[in-house]
Amino acid sequence: MTPRLVFLAAVLTGTANASPPITAAAFAPDGKQVVLGSQGGIEVRSWPDLKVVARIPTDLRHVHDLAFAPGGKTLLAAGGTPAEAGAVEELTWPAGKRVRRADGYRDLVYRVAWSPDGNQWAAASADGTCRIYAADGKEATRYEGHSRPVLAVAFLPDGKTVVSAGVDQTVQVWEAATGKTIRTLDNHVQAVNDLAMRPGRPADAPPVVASVGDDRTVRLWQPTVGRLMRFCRLDAAPRAVAWSPDGERLVVGCADGKVRFLDPDTLAVLDEAAGIAGRIHAVAVAPGRGGTLVVGEDGGVAALAGK
Repeated sequence: MTPRLVFLAAVLTGTANASPPITAAAFAPDGKQVVLGSQGGIEVRSWPDLKVVARIPTDLRHVHDLAFAPGGKTLLAAGGTPAEAGAVEELTWPAGKRVRRADGYRDLVYRVAWSPDGNQWAAASADGTCRIYAADGKEATRYEGHSRPVLAVAFLPDGKTVVSAGVDQTVQVWEAATGKTIRTLDNHVQAVNDLAMRPGRPADAPPVVASVGDDRTVRLWQPTVGRLMRFCRLDAAPRAVAWSPDGERLVVGCADGKVRFLDPDTLAVLDEAAGIAGRIHAVAVAPGRGGTLVVGEDGGVAALAGK
């Protein structure tokens, strides 16, 4: 059945000069709250009515990504100050207490990702590096295979292999333990904005990752074998990508302010809806089978449902 996107709630934050864009979004493990990040800090909203229920203190001037650990007790907040410094704060959930901070980046941190077992996490920075940290917050590996800012990072299901992508137009596959490059995928012809690993794959099936770029393409890869499975070109550049929990739908947020549902078997656009205002910076899909999602934009945050 073709999904139909409908608004559940929307909150306008004002013009770009009056209030910062929503650049990070993550659902709490129970799916009853959503955590949002921006230059205004970190706030927790109820779901799906988007009422502010808490604010989490942070020293990050710009929060660019949020990621919950698999166990749901730890939240990573990534960001920093563009062209100056980046950092990742590790926070307890739901208390929001900071337990440690990873810094030393020469530019802001765009993305963070947990390994499937929660024993390590990766960070991608505009200074061109990716770094792997152990659960105790100590840096274990540094990857310097990218020539320009790194905008996205994800672990493969084996927890040993990492995929990263960025402004140098490449998707790179490398070893988490050593930082050794396995292969480089260079089919994109402009910056690669985001990556997302497809969930729900059989254990013996090759993992699949989606990448989206400024060349207006969505691409599906099998990174362990270096295979480009299929791609499509959209009417506007996709900036953020997420999967439905069952892996049967791709959700893409674009520069024209529209959210698009794609069929991963064909990459046909099944549905689309305009957001509130401006570019979309973050998309997060709620856990479970309800088909709800949150969209962070220049103009605010919106809750949508696929019917």
